[in-house]
Amino acid sequence: MTPDDPTTRPPYTYLRKGRWFWEPPPRLRGPSHKTVALGADQASAWATARNLNRSLSADAAKGAPGSVRWLFSLFEATAKFEGLADNTRRDYRWLAGVLAAHDVNGLQLGTIPAKALKPRHADKIHADLRIARGAAAAHYACRYARRVWNWARRQEHVEANPWAGMELPGVAARKQRWTRAQIDAFAAKAVEMDWPSQALALRLGWRLGLRQADILGLTWTALDQRTLTTGKTGADVPLVADAYPDLKDALAATERGGVQVLICETTKAPWGGDHFRHIFREIAEAAGIPADLQWRDLRATAATELSDAGADVIALSTHTGHETTAMARRYARRTPEQFEAAARLRVEAEEREHLTDKRRNARRNVGKDPS
Repeated sequence: MTPDDPTTRPPYTYLRKGRWFWEPPPRLRGPSHKTVALGADQASAWATARNLNRSLSADAAKGAPGSVRWLFSLFEATAKFEGLADNTRRDYRWLAGVLAAHDVNGLQLGTIPAKALKPRHADKIHADLRIARGAAAAHYACRYARRVWNWARRQEHVEANPWAGMELPGVAARKQRWTRAQIDAFAAKAVEMDWPSQALALRLGWRLGLRQADILGLTWTALDQRTLTTGKTGADVPLVADAYPDLKDALAATERGGVQVLICETTKAPWGGDHFRHIFREIAEAAGIPADLQWRDLRATAATELSDAGADVIALSTHTGHETTAMARRYARRTPEQFEAAARLRVEAEEREHLTDKRRNARRNVGKDPS
């Protein structure tokens, strides 16, 4: 039997002097969840109680007023949050869920009053998350919490930010990048498994250096107009796909069956992010691609290959949309080719300087008696 079974007494109901009442426990009470008199008719009283329990469950997902979960819910309802990129909002909701579910002395963090959280608790949560979820997840979860508490402090929901001043160790930059052999292997396996759109997606990600969300949302109109506004930062980047012969051929062989370029073979609709990532990993495993090599490494691969070819930051950013040298440097992996190119420039400069010195000395010696 379930709580919605009409033969089962709903939770939080009791009978007193022939009349039914609904009363949630103190931890779940709020302005709209107090004791309610339901009357003497059992069927009517239980039906009303079930509706109250459904409302209580919905509000519990948001958290009791003043709780950590409630604070996250408030922030997620702000215009600031809604203005973030889709992927960022999805990541933040996931991080909020990880934090809210984290055990703190036998209680879920989400149920604890936000004002009661202290710096020592934040430090302990970070240390626990590093063990349970890894350094990257712990780092980003605590950074997001710090952002939410900064906002909450300005809104006077909390008095202090326990996440501020944390010595969060930086997450090491990834070093992985795709080889041409791995790209070819994935593409061949995708076609073999009847997922040609996945092969095209990989080629687009590798050649254009764009994030996965921008690739999945890529339209034929953007390709025709040769420009794209990126989803995460809003940067406008050129989009000259036919600059790459292999990509030009792949696009020419793709039927224009809709607004977006990438259409899922089974749903006949644009790819959803989760579905795409699931199928992508299946193909990667079948193609023998290492598990630590991810889609996001295509962006770094593009940046690195551009840098290896001699592209400066300005030229490199026409693909990736980076606004700063620091971010471009983070994506462009350091390689022996870059070292050799820099060394070559240095040697050439030394040779020019040496030749200049020889010419200068020759001019000084003009007309002098060699004896």
